[in-house]
Amino acid sequence: MGLSPLEQRLQNIESDLAQIKSLLFELSDVVRVGFQHHSSESIMSAKEVADFLKMDINVIYSKCSKGEIPFFKMGKLYKFKKTEVLEWMKKQESNSPFSVDFYVDRYLQMNTLKG
Repeated sequence: MGLSPLEQRLQNIESDLAQIKSLLFELSDVVRVGFQHHSSESIMSAKEVADFLKMDINVIYSKCSKGEIPFFKMGKLYKFKKTEVLEWMKKQESNSPFSVDFYVDRYLQMNTLKG
């Protein structure tokens, strides 16, 4: 004796739910692993980068606006991946030993007018 149409429908629904549950578990594993990988990356604020590089925070913002330093925005806040900042620093060291922008930025750091 076969299943009634209602019983067949219920079996199909149960099968579909089991498949959806399995896919959700797989997706949650992917999201969790991705989040753990992303969260292990050290994210710094503009102030932290300025302190780390021993620069005035205004110089950091200036470099951001010129696209000279790698950053991303979270809302209105500038955020920096520490690994990208370190790579950027290495590139800066390997570039020309003389940089007018560097000396101008350094001069402005030491001689900014307050007020």
